[in-house]
Amino acid sequence: MSATGLSSLGDAAWLIALTAVLVDVGSATAAGVVLALAGLPRVCALVGGAVVDRWGPTRVMVWADLLRCAVMLGAAGVVLVTGPSVLVLAVVAAVMTALSAFFGPASGALRPLLLPDEHLVRGNSLYLIGLRAGQTAGGPVGAALLPLGGVVLVALANAVSFLVSAAAVKRVGPPAEPPRPGGSPRLTTRVAEGFRHVVGDAELRVLLPVMALVELAAAGPVNIGLVLLADHAGAGAAGAGLLLAATTVGATASFLATLVLPAGRRAGAVLLAGVVAQAAVLACLGLVGTLPGAVLCYGLLGLVTAQSGVVLVSLVQRRTPVEVRGRVMSILQLVVFSAPVLGNLGFGALLDLAGAPATMALHGLLAAVAAAVLAATPALRTARLG
Repeated sequence: MSATGLSSLGDAAWLIALTAVLVDVGSATAAGVVLALAGLPRVCALVGGAVVDRWGPTRVMVWADLLRCAVMLGAAGVVLVTGPSVLVLAVVAAVMTALSAFFGPASGALRPLLLPDEHLVRGNSLYLIGLRAGQTAGGPVGAALLPLGGVVLVALANAVSFLVSAAAVKRVGPPAEPPRPGGSPRLTTRVAEGFRHVVGDAELRVLLPVMALVELAAAGPVNIGLVLLADHAGAGAAGAGLLLAATTVGATASFLATLVLPAGRRAGAVLLAGVVAQAAVLACLGLVGTLPGAVLCYGLLGLVTAQSGVVLVSLVQRRTPVEVRGRVMSILQLVVFSAPVLGNLGFGALLDLAGAPATMALHGLLAAVAAAVLAATPALRTARLG
């Protein structure tokens, strides 16, 4: 949890500083283009998963953090000598994204090695609390450091956070990494093996599409949607902030509740109930015309999607053998990161074309399809964790 929080704090602080500097030395358009292009190396997660299965998650996490520390130190030195430029910052952003794509699958593969079945859901909840806390704190930290020492100071602080994260991972990692699997040493072949494993496993073949539907159903409404719906309700930016806060409060409440009462033997039932509730809340959002009603719906949406997400990830981790877990987690990570891109692309167009009730009903339908798939799969409907 500490390592995750530190890594996400550093990433969030750097993102704030990066955006501000790009706007200052270029333009808002240049900043948007650079940040969009910098997200493309997330596809490296597929390679990252293969590397995790080859060398073990602890080793990959430590090296990813150490390399991110080195990149930040290098960026601070270059900017100190030459000043900030769009090219330098774009390259640094792309490299940082690529290294994060190795850290994520490694983290997902490490937690099941550290935690027994009965504590995996709690461990994933703690992980997500650390992730959210780091992301929340990183923005203010970056904004506070930027006027004091510019992007150089932010980069140095970021480097320290990654160094401490590496030490934390090294300390809590299992005493012995899993044995290195045999097979082809070629990365492309090993990546393909991950996809073949997902397709060949009856439960994973259902779990990952369900995750995609659940994430896609919520992504548009929770990202661009809350801004558009707040504007529709006449609340503007302040209203959007309230809706975002409600979603965060709901998700945090869900994570904390899971620490006390994890899904455990009722994992399948809890997951199905959460996805059904998500479908209902999304449909209701299209009919709510007041800000208080929207705040309530977004709080409930954060609550049920957080619960469903924790259970889904835990089921995928436990279902996947250790020798391919990194690769499967890398595929899962790409699904999660792709959902906001696709969701944001479609949500605004649908809202303009069909209006809020129909748009939210369509998003609710995606969640309803996911619930129907779960209900039709006995092994998942009755799944247990612990």
